Amino acid sequence: MPRDEEMMRNFMMGLMVPGTEFNPPVTAEQKKEFAVLSTKLIKVAGSASFPFSARERLQDRTVARLDELVKSSNMADAEESAKTVRSLLSNVVRDPYEVKFRRVNLKNKVIAAKVASRPSATSILKSVGFAPEGTEGEALIIGKGKKAVNVAPLLVARDCIDKWIDKNRYEIAKAARVKRDEIERARLAAEAELEEDEYDSEEEEEEQVDPNACTIKLRIEGKKKVHSLDMRADDTLSELVNRLPGGVAKDEEIQITCTAKRLIVKSTDTDAMGMSLREHNLMPTASIVVKVGRIGSTASEASKSSLAERAKARQERKKGEHNMASIGIYSKDDNAKGELIDGGGGVWYEHDVTSDDEASAEDDAEEEHDSVEEEDSSSEIDDEEE
Repeated sequence: MPRDEEMMRNFMMGLMVPGTEFNPPVTAEQKKEFAVLSTKLIKVAGSASFPFSARERLQDRTVARLDELVKSSNMADAEESAKTVRSLLSNVVRDPYEVKFRRVNLKNKVIAAKVASRPSATSILKSVGFAPEGTEGEALIIGKGKKAVNVAPLLVARDCIDKWIDKNRYEIAKAARVKRDEIERARLAAEAELEEDEYDSEEEEEEQVDPNACTIKLRIEGKKKVHSLDMRADDTLSELVNRLPGGVAKDEEIQITCTAKRLIVKSTDTDAMGMSLREHNLMPTASIVVKVGRIGSTASEASKSSLAERAKARQERKKGEHNMASIGIYSKDDNAKGELIDGGGGVWYEHDVTSDDEASAEDDAEEEHDSVEEEDSSSEIDDEEE
């Protein structure tokens, strides 16, 4: 409790007048609590001093300006402007002592788009006490030169904006959906236009392709590497042979094969070798296989020799030692092999298969044995005669 009247007066001055020190001094925590209390007292005092008739006129004026926002643009844009104005009013109501909240920079990008460009929005700010600053009017300020402002008009205007948004929430949502659809359609149209421009540029690039250019994918028979040769349509197959990787000897013959074009040309065919790539229908690109070497009788001889070698290899694979013993149990009645378990009248067969080498060796052994027996018998007969 204050000790005397002077102490009470000093305390109230510190509580109601910003910037005035408390006497006696208070702690930092108490100063924060007293600042919140001071803001509440200012709001209550301002509301109590604001006449009822002025309150009604301000409400009607604010609602009329909000409706004008809708007529000048659309419901979605009007709602964005109203929310921006409400944020500016709330900053001042929250801290009426802060000077930076009481000044609105109309050159700000967001404020310029949503407030400064809408006369109805700036009219709401001016109706609660904001006034142009300077001759150019680049900013609006309220309570210039004062330590605090009366926040009662700002509270009334903010409440009107909240009620207006709540009343028109369905129209606002509908307008917001329409606006999103328009933005999406514009984006799709821009993408389609961009794709069309890219398609046109590709067509222009395709028109610039050289019609006489020819790309030959070439592979030497027996090798895996594929070579790419850039040639002209008027080039002949002889020029293609001259550009073969590694070159070709004079005594070697060439055979050019293109399976896709059903083309087979030998270097001995001078007429075909003198024809151009266009005449051979190898435009604009083709894949060919080039065979270098002796072509003709030598090739047939080589094929014959290779056939003989394969036949010889098959004969060698047939040679060798192998034995196979096959033992089978057969039932007298088909599908009744279970009787064999009981010893039921089956027949036992045994097969012994040997190779031809073994059979010939056995025959030689028998012949040698027979000759030895004949010699022994003849020697016995001679002894008896003697």
